[in-house]
Amino acid sequence: MKNCDVLRNKTNQKVIIWTTLVGGFMSSLVKWGSEVNMPPRMPGEISPPGAHLDAWFSWMGFNSHSLDYVYQGVQVPGAVTLYHWLFSFAFAFLYVLMSAYWPRVRMWYGAMYGLVITIVMHGFFIPLLGFRNPAYAEGQVGWLWNLNGYELWSEILGHVYWSVSIEICLIAVLAVLARPIKGMWIDRA
Repeated sequence: MKNCDVLRNKTNQKVIIWTTLVGGFMSSLVKWGSEVNMPPRMPGEISPPGAHLDAWFSWMGFNSHSLDYVYQGVQVPGAVTLYHWLFSFAFAFLYVLMSAYWPRVRMWYGAMYGLVITIVMHGFFIPLLGFRNPAYAEGQVGWLWNLNGYELWSEILGHVYWSVSIEICLIAVLAVLARPIKGMWIDRA
């Protein structure tokens, strides 16, 4: 069976869809929740998602504060929250799809995936686009080696918690659909 035929299998589609939905939802809560007790940035610094929104969509009148709302007297950045949620769904989809063809992505219950995402996104991609210039770095670009220990550990642990939560959701979906929870889970029939 060819690779594209594997994705046409109904059971495989269910695994991908349900893990994307459940894993995206749960992992977004986990990542956001990890930032409550270990904020990655200093007060007053704009987050990379906020900077992205301002740079890419401000020409349309949409920015990092377009969807802000007040909950119990606290201003919640709605657009940034939505941005994080959408990324959680996208990366959950990528994780489950990769696991279908390359089960090693699930190494350490998905923690390896979180480490790789931290290095790629926060270490290189975000600074490369110019969206991270920490206040404490005296004007330097926020490459991984320029981040302070607090921000670095917050991002590493937050992404590990986040990716492990996607793996836990994948395991739950595989168990519900009676698929192997270790190794190659795809149904080749």
